[in-house]
Amino acid sequence: MIVRAVAARVIRELMRDRRTLAFFLLVPVAIMTLVYVAVTGEDEARLAVVSRGAARFFDHDMKDALEETDEISLASVDVPDDEGNSARLFELFEKALATNQVDGVLYLSEQMIEDRFEGRRGQVHLFVDGSRPNKTGLIMSGVRDAMDELGDALPTIIDASCSALCANSVNSKSLELEEHYLYGSSELDAADYFLPVLPPFFVFFLTFIISTVTFQRERTSGTLERLLVAPISFRQVVMGYALGFAGFASVQSAIVLGYFAALIQLPIGPANLLGVIVIILMLMLLALLMGLLASFFAKNEFQAIQFIPLVILPQIFLSDIIWDIHTFPRAFQLLSYALPLTHANIAVREMFVRGGDLTNVGQQLAVLGGFLVICMVLIEAVGRRQRAV
Repeated sequence: MIVRAVAARVIRELMRDRRTLAFFLLVPVAIMTLVYVAVTGEDEARLAVVSRGAARFFDHDMKDALEETDEISLASVDVPDDEGNSARLFELFEKALATNQVDGVLYLSEQMIEDRFEGRRGQVHLFVDGSRPNKTGLIMSGVRDAMDELGDALPTIIDASCSALCANSVNSKSLELEEHYLYGSSELDAADYFLPVLPPFFVFFLTFIISTVTFQRERTSGTLERLLVAPISFRQVVMGYALGFAGFASVQSAIVLGYFAALIQLPIGPANLLGVIVIILMLMLLALLMGLLASFFAKNEFQAIQFIPLVILPQIFLSDIIWDIHTFPRAFQLLSYALPLTHANIAVREMFVRGGDLTNVGQQLAVLGGFLVICMVLIEAVGRRQRAV
């Protein structure tokens, strides 16, 4: 009887706490949905094929071979059809890569055909973004496989005086692949792409956890409520908490960044490091405000802890930390842009992988600043309601 009575009491308490009930029943479904979308998304690279002169008669052989590769989807680039200057074409290819129109451009030049006619191997130019090693690898693998079919399709003119041995040597020459990297090089690997996003993630993750639990304890002990009724502004209270956390978070950020710099193989300049520090400090302040906001909606520490997976897990799956968000359905891609870590990750990779600085991530800084303003407005609105109560 006692056991049944205790069990009945627990069931009644859980039924009354709708937030906890929803946490138990709905969060696993949401997480499994994110995992399913992440692991079933097909990773593919967008490749454009551009040809000039006599090479136009043979680019369909390359395209047919590439279409047989599941990991590559053929795309187009905004290049004038009558543009034949190689230097200008190379500039347009790099612009298409920089603006994310495509992940790679394969260029078949007229010179390639002339070289084949004269008995030389002939060059095929491949331009890749280079900042995403997985996509670069897919393009490299697919292009190398397709080049054999293109080489077989190209005609070879052999002089009548050429011996049989000479003819065989001409026909056996394979095409030469000339690689052009917009960012990085062939030495860039998955670790160099993955590691830069870990410092922002750890700072955001740990600051949010600590601030959420700490603010909830402040509310439980009555300290926060006493501050709210004191003759000081709510913004001063928030900034006081932020200043108190800033020292510890700065030490944490320095440790994470220092260890990261020792692990990564990419060159890190003062401008890159300064930009990442600014991003991390903005992310730290945002996590602090979100933790304070979560504490207002939690009645106890257990409910405060429930906000952790709700805030953190979507950002692990949807902020381009591990999985490429462009392989997700459109709805999830739009949701990813509502997450602060998505913009922080874009900015950090721009500065570390692509060698940019703060001038290259103005849009991401503006978005993170917008998140800070929204959080402050929400916190002040909730704070006024708390004062009224």
